[in-house]
Amino acid sequence: MSNSFANIANSHVFFDDATGLKSYYEDWATRYDQDLADQQWVAPRVAANLVHLLASAYGPPRTTVFDAGCGTGLVGGFLRTLGDYVVDGVDLSEQMAAEAARTHAYRKVYGGVDLSSGRRDERLDVYDIVVSSGVFTLGHVRPTALLTLFEYARPGALIVVSTRGSYATETGFEDFARSPEVTGRATLELTLRNAAYIAEEGADYWVFRKAAATR
Repeated sequence: MSNSFANIANSHVFFDDATGLKSYYEDWATRYDQDLADQQWVAPRVAANLVHLLASAYGPPRTTVFDAGCGTGLVGGFLRTLGDYVVDGVDLSEQMAAEAARTHAYRKVYGGVDLSSGRRDERLDVYDIVVSSGVFTLGHVRPTALLTLFEYARPGALIVVSTRGSYATETGFEDFARSPEVTGRATLELTLRNAAYIAEEGADYWVFRKAAATR
């Protein structure tokens, strides 16, 4: 087993342990990009291209984007090559957020933000598109974190989420995505099934549209 494969696998054991997950990423931040590249992790590129497509089709000029769980800033970096976007981001780990800030792809980026909290961080706005790549994966957040992402979306905004295949199966993500708790707040517009994610397995990419007036 390669070190990069083991480092990724070791991050998959922290369900309901935000403190442990944060500590793991604080230590991993400077090696993260190389480890993920070694395992052919293409999710940030796929997510950024999907955001670009949606912004081209539906977004206003200079679409605002919220990168939920931005990590080292890979999604923001790809978006910078695709168009003129205003991108803010957060991550649970301060060190990962610091790496993202070094890309200069973000207007604002904050660490120490738990996407399982159910609340929007008051330092941030609401956005035209919310994207979350690599967060809905084993040992990270439960499907209910999707509701937190809705808090960062303006009425009518689009929300893009990747779910690693094994995560979606283990957590019942699709059942939750189709539950009244979600459908009362947003509609499911599009799903890309078993698309490219990482060498080990694929992922589904979900696009939701927040209701104009939520209940």
